[in-house]
Order: sequence, then structure tokens, then C-alpha cells
Amino acid sequence: MSQRLHYTLIGLFLLASGCALTPADHQPEKAVAAENKSAPLRALPEDSVYDLLLAELSLRNHDLNTALGNYRRQADRTGDLELIASTARLADYMEQHNVAAVYAQRWLKRDADASEAHYILAGALSRLGDPLSGLPHMIRVLELGDETNFAAMAATALGRPDAEKNAFFEALQTVQGQHPSDNSLRIALALMLQYRQREEDALELVRLALDEEPTNPHALLIETRTLSQLGRDDEAIERLKYAVDQNPRHKRLRHDLCRKLVKVDVYQAKAHYEVLARQYPQDHDILLELMLINRELSNTEEAEQQLESLSANPQQRSRAHYVLGRLAEEERDWSDALQHYQQAIRLPEFNEASRRVASISLSTEGREQALSRLADWRESLPEHAEFIYLLEAEILRKADLDERGFSLLTQGLQTLPDSTELRYARSLFSERLGNLPAVEKDLRYIIDRDPNNSAALNALGYTLANRSARLDEAQRLIERALKLSPDDPAILDSYGWVLLLKGKTEAALSYLERAFAQSQDHEIAAHLGEAYWLLGREDAARAAWQKGLQDTPNSPIIYDTLQRLKLLDE
Repeated sequence: MSQRLHYTLIGLFLLASGCALTPADHQPEKAVAAENKSAPLRALPEDSVYDLLLAELSLRNHDLNTALGNYRRQADRTGDLELIASTARLADYMEQHNVAAVYAQRWLKRDADASEAHYILAGALSRLGDPLSGLPHMIRVLELGDETNFAAMAATALGRPDAEKNAFFEALQTVQGQHPSDNSLRIALALMLQYRQREEDALELVRLALDEEPTNPHALLIETRTLSQLGRDDEAIERLKYAVDQNPRHKRLRHDLCRKLVKVDVYQAKAHYEVLARQYPQDHDILLELMLINRELSNTEEAEQQLESLSANPQQRSRAHYVLGRLAEEERDWSDALQHYQQAIRLPEFNEASRRVASISLSTEGREQALSRLADWRESLPEHAEFIYLLEAEILRKADLDERGFSLLTQGLQTLPDSTELRYARSLFSERLGNLPAVEKDLRYIIDRDPNNSAALNALGYTLANRSARLDEAQRLIERALKLSPDDPAILDSYGWVLLLKGKTEAALSYLERAFAQSQDHEIAAHLGEAYWLLGREDAARAAWQKGLQDTPNSPIIYDTLQRLKLLDE
């Protein structure tokens, strides 16, 4: 296996988790164990005692759902503050964030300075997608002198839309300016600076945090990932080794070290992967990566044992074969790649694996063998028949075998009569065959069942415009599609085209220009060029056609346009 595989193990093939520190990474060490936070049995109504005893017993048996249900019921019934607090704690522990937020708010109505309630509410609001609303509560925890967790909120904010993310960043900067020595704020702000590609600022801030807490795992993660972003991988590896020594059971730190070592010392990487596999035996991703390392080192027996372990779980077996298929394809071992891809039969890997099967078979075995292979596979995987039919149809479409494509999809619809995907695909073959009634029948079927299917509305409208005199009906259909998808370049093009056919050239031009600004597709270029030509803007027309021909040199629609306008001799 080539040295280049050392690098691919980290990226494309491993489907690695993102680099953001997730909220779970930031749980404070003193996180409450829910079983130890159950509500004491005090002077409560007699008919509450049974529920609370059952809650206690459920906690001891780790039946947290029953315990939470009983606490909620009695907290609501009695209004007892300790029961409200216990409910909020347990919901927070169980990551039932909506429930935690409700009871933390009720807690704060009774005790506005309850630091733990502010902490729980800040975290719950953050995980519910509103870290900015949670920020004042975490600030209050800071003001009350307790341990904070701004970094978890920052990690959540990174997944929000830009406007919300920017607002949280600005608010965090303000708070950090007011409390410049708070390490949790330093780490949170450093994380956001790292993701804004302000690496030097992030590094300066996180190292201030590490001066205070040299072994803080979250600060070390940010430091080492920032060093990597700066291209200082050697330094990142050394710091990761230190971090792992100081935090030997921290999964992300050791995993980051593994992925760095794969690039420079695969034997060291293997040793650390083996530690991770022992520490987290249920983590199939780690086992998969270790299997790939052993394959690279020609440790065939170990790799086979690990593949066998993965194969005990159908989902993991599918993923493992997909990854092995990619590796075989990288090595241009087409037979091995096909063998592995055809065993990747679970979603989400199946769709891409089947595309790879079609592509490899088509290029190495020829069209008819590829179609035969896909047909056999389809018969053995009825749950994926629709997707495989579509792959077969695409091969036939590209080969201009329209009759066969129509027949294939008709066969598929006998088995899958409600498939709108197969009907839509068949309508494309019908259009190419000039069979307008068949096109209309299939697209009407789709629209009747899904009136908001903009693709079907647009396809029918465009076909009617091109193949009939029913321009008003075509325009109405495309208008409906445009209301549903106002920025879709294909629909903008269709609407401009139908206006052009109706002689409304000026009106058509604005839609065609908007479409062309988004996509220089040759069909849009043909229509736009024709509009320009009819308006006497001949240079603009030629420029549009030339642009369309750059990507599709033999565009039939552009040449048809030039022929109709009697321009082919120019």
C-alpha cells in the first residue's frame, strides 16, 4: 500500500468526526451523578410518597425515564422546591433539555441566585439552539463564584447560522473583556477564534489558559488543533503526546494523536489505536481505523479478526466494506473494490457504494456487463431496487438508449408503482422519445400526489412549452414552480423561455439573466443568447453561446438555436 494511504486514513475514508469540541467534551468534572441527587423524602402529602419511593428505586435500577416521570409529576403536584431542583438535575443528566429548561426556570423563580439552576438553564438553552439566551445565565454562575462552562456554549454556537454565531462571539468578547482572567471564558473565546481562522489570537489566549491549568484537556485540544491549522504539525504532535500523558483516558486527545501519527509513524499510531480500542471496546470507528492500520502494516490476521468483529454488526459491516472498497479503488484494484462495494448494503454507505459499482463496472467491464451486474444486484436487494433502477436508467440515458430506458423504468414501476422517482425518470425518456402523452401522464401523477413538487411542475411546464401550443398552461405550471423555488436557475430559465416563446422578449431577458448568473448551463446559454439576439444585442448573444459551448462543446440545443436563427455559416 502506498505512503499516500497514510494521509487518506485521516480524511475521506474514515468519515471522521468534526473538529469542534462538542458540548459533551466540556462537561465539568463535578457533573452531578443523578442517582446521588435524588430528592429526600420529607413532609410531603401521603399520596406522594409512593411515587417518590418508586423514583428512588428506579434511580437505583438505572431506570431514569421512570424516575424522571415520577419526579416531574410530584414536582408539578406539590410545587416543592427540592423536587423541582431534582427534576431539573435529572433531566439535565439525561440530556432532556426541554424538560431541564422548564424546571430550571421554575427553580429560579423560587431562588433567583441558585447557581446550579443558572448553570443547567444555560446549558439547556444552548443545546436547544439558543446559546445567546443562555449566556446571561452562565455569566450569573460566574458572578456567583461557581465553576462555569462557557466553552460548551461556544461549541454549540459554532453550529448556528452566521448571524447568531457572530452575535454570540461579540457577546462573549464583551464578557471576556470584563473578566479577562476567567479560564473558561479564555477557552471559549479561543475556540471561536480558532474557527474564525484567527489562529495566532486563539493560540495566545489558550496558552494563557494553559498557564493557569497546564493539563486542561479542552485547552490542549484547542492548542493542538490550532497548531495544526498553522501547519505546525511537529509541534502539535509533541503537545498531543504531553496532553495524552496528562489525560490518559481522554478519548479525543488520544484520537487526535493517532490521526497525526498516521502521517509520520504508523507504528506509534497503531500502539495508540490499540489503547483506544481497549479503553472504548464498543467504539466501532476506532476498531475500523485500527483494522486499516493493520492492513497497511500487512498484519493480515489481526485485520481479519477486526473485520470479523465489525461484521457482527450489519451496519458496521457495511461501513467497513465501503471503506475497504475505497482503499481498493485507490490502489486501482477494481475487482477487490467491486467485491467490497457490493457488500456495503446499508445506508448511508449504500448509495455511494452503488454509484461506485456502476462507475467502475462501466469503465472496466463495459456497458452491458455493468447493466447486468446492477440488475443482478437489484434482484438480490429489493429494498434498494428503486435506487439501482435509477442508476441503470442513467447509464442508458447517457448512451442515448431511450427505448431501453423507458422499458426498464416501466418494468420497475410494475414492482414499485408508487415510486415518484421512477416516474419522473421515465418522463425524461418519454420526452426524449417525443411521447408527450406519456410525459404528461407521469408528471401529472407526481403533481397530483405532491402539488408542491417544483421539479415536476417545472418539467411539465417546460415540456408543454417545447412540444405543444399550450403556452398559457405551461406558464401557469412554471409560475407555480417559481413560487415554490424562486431562485432555482432551471425554473428561472423555464419561465424566461416560455415568455420568450410568447414574444415577451424584454420580460424574458431578466429571468434568463438571473438563471445564467447562477448556472452557465448550455441550455440556459442557448435561451439567453436567443433573447439577446432578438433584442439586437448580437455581441452579448455570441458571448452567451460561447460560454455555454465551453463546458458543452457539442451542445445540440445551442446548435439548434443557431440553425433556427440561420447563423451557422457565420
